[in-house]
Amino acid sequence: MGYHLVRALEFLCPVCRMADSSKEKIIKGIEEEFEGRYPIRPIAERDDKIEEDLAKGIQKNLELLHRYSRPDHLSYYEEILTTSIRVNELKLAKEEERKIIGIFCNFVPQELLYACDSIPVRLCAGTYETIHPAEEILPRDICPLIKSSLGAKLLGLGYFELCDLVIIPTTCDGKKKLGEILNNLVPVWMLELPQKKDIGSAEGLWFDEIKTLRERLQQFTGNKITGKRLRDSIELLHKRQEVFYRLHRLRRHNPPPINGRDFLLITQTGFYDDIDRWIEKTEGLCDELKHHLQPATHSSPRLLLTGAPIIWPNYKVLNIVEEAGATIVADELCSGTQFLYEPVEPDEWTDEAMLRAIANRYLLPSTCPCFIESSDRIDRLLSLIEEFNIDGVLYHLLRLCQLYDIELYRIRQVLKDRNIPMITIHTDYSQEDIEQIKTRIEAFLEMLSNR
Repeated sequence: MGYHLVRALEFLCPVCRMADSSKEKIIKGIEEEFEGRYPIRPIAERDDKIEEDLAKGIQKNLELLHRYSRPDHLSYYEEILTTSIRVNELKLAKEEERKIIGIFCNFVPQELLYACDSIPVRLCAGTYETIHPAEEILPRDICPLIKSSLGAKLLGLGYFELCDLVIIPTTCDGKKKLGEILNNLVPVWMLELPQKKDIGSAEGLWFDEIKTLRERLQQFTGNKITGKRLRDSIELLHKRQEVFYRLHRLRRHNPPPINGRDFLLITQTGFYDDIDRWIEKTEGLCDELKHHLQPATHSSPRLLLTGAPIIWPNYKVLNIVEEAGATIVADELCSGTQFLYEPVEPDEWTDEAMLRAIANRYLLPSTCPCFIESSDRIDRLLSLIEEFNIDGVLYHLLRLCQLYDIELYRIRQVLKDRNIPMITIHTDYSQEDIEQIKTRIEAFLEMLSNR
């Protein structure tokens, strides 16, 4: 390579100007994620009043759920989400020097996390009470999920305090800047997503990200991700997905044996709980549900839920819809069905094949609107509408979540062309708009009953 070309490359690429040892660190992903030269000094402190208000909101959710006859197995999921049982288990795991790794979104390969003997917990938060402390740092006009999640860390609540590391995919601008801010409080790695899925360069970029993540996890945990460990973790998550499919298919029945709130309760318990226990308990739940299927009758309106994520305990919209008499029988949420939907399917059990299968699983089936092209999301919606005999679609929008908002027009147009009713609920984590949402939902359900 000519001298001038080398100098030009060094000018254009800072990595080229580094010493060989520094280049090697960058390539392996060992370098610190953020410079941190101007750290943020958060001022929020633990607040008993916030914790009391949070407990009241959770209790209200449980009271509404307990008004109906429900499967006995559901008590386990409630216990994990509403008590400190799992938190205490994770504290013991940390004493045994196991790493707790917090993750956001659905793009972080859990197969790699389990293969290095770490424990993943998902940190996307649904608590209104933690938003105000985060607004000391973040602007008010930003996604409530971002603010809620940061507030939970600032206040030392939930699973954030147990995390040795947090991994955040670059799914939106809010998540990118959340990573920079959180890095002042806990080590953060960003997982770089391609802008498009269906081009060769995107798959190559993503595969490199997955390989780099593997190397970083091995160094961080001190545990080598061997072929056997990786295969074992793939097979473990297969078991989880198989029982999830079983539960998912039961919702096709009319009437469904479980409502939408309980289904998300079950799914989101999987964000935190021991995976073997979740599999065992959910298998038992499916057995119980199968034996309590009711004869087919004229049931309440069957709704498909799509749009921005709904995270426990922010079940405001779910409560309004199902208390009004409808049932959410299917969803296309990243906090719901998408979390457990696609398995990793290697062509063979070599390291290369397993890593490629993991990379493909976490990229290609995703219907996240963060990608430039998202026609596959509409395909998924139309498939669910047919499979679950849907009467109407509920499109949930979180204020200032622009990605889902931008996609609304095209989805509304597609559904209208197929004579499929849809209602859009634009809301946040507050309780101020409950009556307004209730009025609109009741009118929508009346329209469905008159069709």
